[in-house]
Amino acid sequence: ETLLGWKMHKGRPVRDAEGNPITATTQPIMTREEFDRIGAVLDERSIDNGDRKDTDALLLRVIHCDSCGGRMYLNKQDTRNNQHPTYKCNPYSRGFKCEKSAHVRGDWADEYVTVEFLRLMGPVETTHVVTVPGYDPEPELRATLAEFAEHQEQKGRQKSRHAAAEWQKRADALDNRIAELETREKREPQRIVTPTGRTIRDEWEAADTAGRRALLVEAGVRLNVRRGTPGGWRKLDTRRVTFTMSGELGTAADALAGEASALESETRGDEPTEG
Repeated sequence: ETLLGWKMHKGRPVRDAEGNPITATTQPIMTREEFDRIGAVLDERSIDNGDRKDTDALLLRVIHCDSCGGRMYLNKQDTRNNQHPTYKCNPYSRGFKCEKSAHVRGDWADEYVTVEFLRLMGPVETTHVVTVPGYDPEPELRATLAEFAEHQEQKGRQKSRHAAAEWQKRADALDNRIAELETREKREPQRIVTPTGRTIRDEWEAADTAGRRALLVEAGVRLNVRRGTPGGWRKLDTRRVTFTMSGELGTAADALAGEASALESETRGDEPTEG
């Protein structure tokens, strides 16, 4: 809250007689909207969701074992044993058992996802999105209510009239602030979307492994891998894998596919049939 310019004491805002936070500056580092937006982003993040920069696995957070649904991780190539990099399900590291633990050659899986992703998404034009902050009184309202509830726990413990009067003065100030926050209206943020003139394929070709992985994750790409059958396979058995997309970019791909299908239907209708 000090980033908002508020004076703080023992983790609590210093308030005036009306319950408004007293500011120490007329030029705070953040507006309330920016403060709440950043707080929401930090709340959503966890160690598990962070993108790793220390790996060259294209399909990290993308490839999963079909049997248990767990992530598969890349075991790097062992040149001494002439082994290829392999994505493996490793349930024991997560403390449970997988009935049909799967693994697949890394280069085969990478190539398959790349081809499918660019086939569906390559022609889609990228956009630049700017979000104009909105305002939601709810975060400050919840914080003030918590402060009021804590203050209420001290009710009746004052031994003197002056202490009781000071207690009531702060209770009234917090109550006034809560009432004022309840009258404020929520204002939704606005998204301004501008086409960049570049396609997903352009972005893919210009990106490194981490950048390409970010495109896959943003599109909601998921590759489920089933256990294979023994044999001297020379390429990926596509019956073992299921490729899906569920993100916002996937919606754009569906729209593009719909337009292409409509154009193909029109073309077929214009062509003369044999005989």
